[in-house]
This record gives sequence, structure tokens and C-alpha cells, in this order.
Amino acid sequence: MSMKPYLSLTAAVLAFFSVHAQTPLNHEDSAVLAEAVYPPTRTLALPQVIDAVLQDFPNNLRHISGELVMAEGEFENYASVLILPDVQDCIVTRWHSKRDTTASWQAKMFSSDDYDAAEKQYRRLYTQLKACHMTLADSSMILLEGDWKPAKDGAAFTTSTLRLKTDDWRYREVKIDLELIYQLADWAVQINIVSKRPDDAVGGGTFVDSDR
Repeated sequence: MSMKPYLSLTAAVLAFFSVHAQTPLNHEDSAVLAEAVYPPTRTLALPQVIDAVLQDFPNNLRHISGELVMAEGEFENYASVLILPDVQDCIVTRWHSKRDTTASWQAKMFSSDDYDAAEKQYRRLYTQLKACHMTLADSSMILLEGDWKPAKDGAAFTTSTLRLKTDDWRYREVKIDLELIYQLADWAVQINIVSKRPDDAVGGGTFVDSDR
């Protein structure tokens, strides 16, 4: 994915500041500037979002990261500019510890105190994710493969994992986790696409963001 549009946006923002350095911004100017700095949020169907997120992993999800919403000691959360219909929360998390500079994309898709309803959503989303793929520049497709892990009534955490069927080293650590989690008296179903490895993992293999 080309960085030229983003460089153009940066140049436009710098030019805007140069011209208006001595003039207070009015409401309309502020709105235009905010849209230039943060790409507009787009709501797309699940296959389109999964495709776009996977394609941006070699860029450390920089092209789908919006406004900073939270910063902690070793990570920051950014609003995702790509969201799914009816999603409850959708963020990009970027770590910046000494041994891990990778990112992840998370979407909270469902929450309820009704276990059966959550389990039904967990099963439905796995079927939908299994049908997703990543489309390459030549229009060929890389499919997803994984094993279904059925939820057990009473288990606080269940995860089914999918991976891309490719030998491309850039996707060696990328996985799609579909999670059914019990948290704060509710059952939550969420998608977590991640390449992060624990800081105490032995050996290399994670993406290193050389542009940071």
C-alpha cells in the first residue's frame, strides 16, 4: 500500500498551519483539519474489514489507525478507521516495549449476560471468519485455516484461532483469535487479530517497525 496519499496529507496540514499561523481556527477550519489528520471512519462488511486489516499488518496497521484514545506505559490504543456493523468497540493497539513494536486490531462484537446468546454469536462469527480471505495485488486469494474450539458451559475463556495459509514471513506470527470471554458479569465475543509475541519469548520473528 502506497504511503504517497499520507505524505500529501501531511504536506497539506503543514501548509495549512503555515498560512494560518497568526489566525485563530474557526469551527469549519477545525473540522477540515481534523478530517485531514485522521482518515474518516468507514463501516464495511466483515470480509472487507478482515482483508484490509490483514493487508496492513506489514505496515504495523498504520493505515487503519485513527485518533489516539488511550496511552499507557507500554502500549497505545487508537480508534480503528475501519469498523464493522453493530460493533461495540474497535481499536488498534500498538506496543512499544524494547522487544515488541507490533500491533493488533480488536473488535468487540457482542456482550450479554445470556451465555446461550453469546455462544450462538461465537459460533456464527467463526463460520463467517472461516470464509474470509486476503486478496493479493494479482487478485489471487490467501485463505484462512484453523480449528474450531467449541465453548464449554461455565468455561470463562474459549478461543478459536485462524491463520493465513501462506509461507510469507511477514504473516508468520499473525493470527485471528475469536474469543468468548466472561467479564464483569457479561459474556463477550470479540475478534482479536494480532502478531504480538510476549516480551519473554525466545528468539526473533516479530515484525520490527523500522520507521518508528
